[in-house]
Amino acid sequence: MTPTICRVTGGIAVLVLLSGSVCAASVSGRNAIDAAIKARVRDIVTGINTQNADLATSHDAPNIITMETNQANTTGVAADASGFKQAFASDPTWRVSLVEEAVDVGGAGDMAVYRSVYNQDGTQSNVPVTQKVNFVSGWSRRADGAWTMNWYVVSEIEKPHKK
Repeated sequence: MTPTICRVTGGIAVLVLLSGSVCAASVSGRNAIDAAIKARVRDIVTGINTQNADLATSHDAPNIITMETNQANTTGVAADASGFKQAFASDPTWRVSLVEEAVDVGGAGDMAVYRSVYNQDGTQSNVPVTQKVNFVSGWSRRADGAWTMNWYVVSEIEKPHKK
């Protein structure tokens, strides 16, 4: 039986003597994680909307896995950045805007899943189009405390249609 020390609000440490136990993140800790991940997603959105692949991938884990509708999965930051650069080149008007978002924090506070719906706007054959898209991503806390995105899934909710 390996004791685990769990830190809770106010800096009070609790010794847990159950084998394989996981410490639950406090409510304030979950709120901080929620805010941190949403801030990183805002960076990604800003990167997309300014066509800056470096910013759009700035929170990627080195071996990030990307899964997008009608595309082969990719692995790694370079592949993710390349995909963004191709998207920027194929539609310079491409922009995204969040509609709703949520963060589900794992019990120990070291992993989280981000879920959102966003509008994706651009042009097809010089016609302005829009569509709703699901975005789901998995995040983990690095040893230095920063959050990185390990994988993401982009799934179209609807076909692009005229704005």
